[in-house]
Amino acid sequence: MVIVQDYVYWSLIEQLVIEHDFSILALSTDETEILLQPATNKNISVLRLRRMDIDWGNSLAKDIQMAGEKFQQIMQTGARGPLTVFNLYISSLPPVDDFPVEFVEGYTSGTKKRVTITSLLVTSEDQEHKLIELGEALNVSIHPLEKNAQENVTIDHINEVKNRVIRQQQEIREEEKKMFQNGKPFFTYIFLAFQIVMFLVLELYGGSENTETLVNFGAKFNPYIYEGEWWRLITPIFLHIGFFHLLMNSFALYYIGPAVERAFGSLKFLLIYLIAGIGGSVASFAFSTSVSAGASGAIFGCFGALLYLGLHNRRVFFRTMGSNLLVIIGINLALGFVIPNIDNAGHIGGLIGGFLAAVIVQLPQEKKWLYRILGLLAVIGLFLGAYQLGLNVTEEEFPQLTAKKAQVLIANEEYEDAYMYLQNYLDKGQTSNDILFLLSYVEIQLEKQDQAIKHLEEIILSDETFHEAHFNLALLYERKGEAELARKQIAQALKYDPTNQSYQAFEASLTD
Repeated sequence: MVIVQDYVYWSLIEQLVIEHDFSILALSTDETEILLQPATNKNISVLRLRRMDIDWGNSLAKDIQMAGEKFQQIMQTGARGPLTVFNLYISSLPPVDDFPVEFVEGYTSGTKKRVTITSLLVTSEDQEHKLIELGEALNVSIHPLEKNAQENVTIDHINEVKNRVIRQQQEIREEEKKMFQNGKPFFTYIFLAFQIVMFLVLELYGGSENTETLVNFGAKFNPYIYEGEWWRLITPIFLHIGFFHLLMNSFALYYIGPAVERAFGSLKFLLIYLIAGIGGSVASFAFSTSVSAGASGAIFGCFGALLYLGLHNRRVFFRTMGSNLLVIIGINLALGFVIPNIDNAGHIGGLIGGFLAAVIVQLPQEKKWLYRILGLLAVIGLFLGAYQLGLNVTEEEFPQLTAKKAQVLIANEEYEDAYMYLQNYLDKGQTSNDILFLLSYVEIQLEKQDQAIKHLEEIILSDETFHEAHFNLALLYERKGEAELARKQIAQALKYDPTNQSYQAFEASLTD
């Protein structure tokens, strides 16, 4: 009877480890206690199998208490909780006393360290229906053990099962090691250092949150991309807007980059990172008119590359990072839809770009040329499609484009054309203080002073800090001989730009 239950014990371990991808966390020296971790079950953190022949029911309660103390010590070392333990006892016979078996089977011990233990006793008398109950609790299919095999079991049979389990675990460990031994994180640290240096350069030349500085150093700015500055789809990868933005992306790259570089190798990681970053920029160009920068698209591309790794080897993926990675991706994408000013188009573009880049470069030892060609065609098609979509944005959706074209007309002194162009924009129901200011300037050049005054007053009504509008109003009032109104407007201009020498000179001229 004892040897039969030893066989049941190891056969259960074999089913769970080999058929259901449970990982062996620990095995006692006498091999009568083993801790297993399920691959995907979110309701159970650890499965503890205990092979012991029960004499008195009290010994079960003592063992459960001892297990609770062990797991509580694990929690005290800093392990994340809550910890849900399923305790499975394999015994030849039930307790000889009247100790209530229901108490053992349903015994739950909660501690302030959030450890919960639920126990189940399996004996030779109730083995079949208890294994069904076990399968339901673990959400796996446990097939019953053949009675003929149990009747004729020997020590050699038990050792065969045990060796298969240990051998399979060793193979998985080797597979996991090989998966992440294809390179060292060289380019990860290069990118980290470069984006930190570029942040310091931005701060030195006007500030990383200054739009003009960002645009001057290569941030994604749609009007310039329209004019052919395609390199602005690459340079934003290395720029960051503010210290917090840099900090978050640097932490993400520091933790996720090495895993991708070790899995794919350094040169392939370089291609994945750049293709993903460009994918994020192109998607942002297609769906967002804002000035943008950051490595977020490239980092999401690393997520995409790891998803490809998951498709290539699901077992290793879910045993190492799979479930946690999917949760991280989901949370980040959800935050992008909830929190304003997050360029979720860039995130999604980077995620897709990174996955397709991984299809193109593939893992070491892979040579699926058809997949590579299909991945390359998909990248080219999606990137060109998104780029064309960005080029087709209407001026009504993007007032900066209207302003840019108007500035060209003004620079060429084509004031009548500029006036008609800007007025046509406003007639479509669109409005922007920048557009109104340009229109007022054109109206001044065309001697339409009353219209210019009207538009300048409209600007400062919505934005009191628009000091250029105050200054131009002061000029117009002075022309009309309304000195008091001119002094009032130049005072407002100096309030918001007190060091401007042109404003100071004009104010002085009004007091002479």
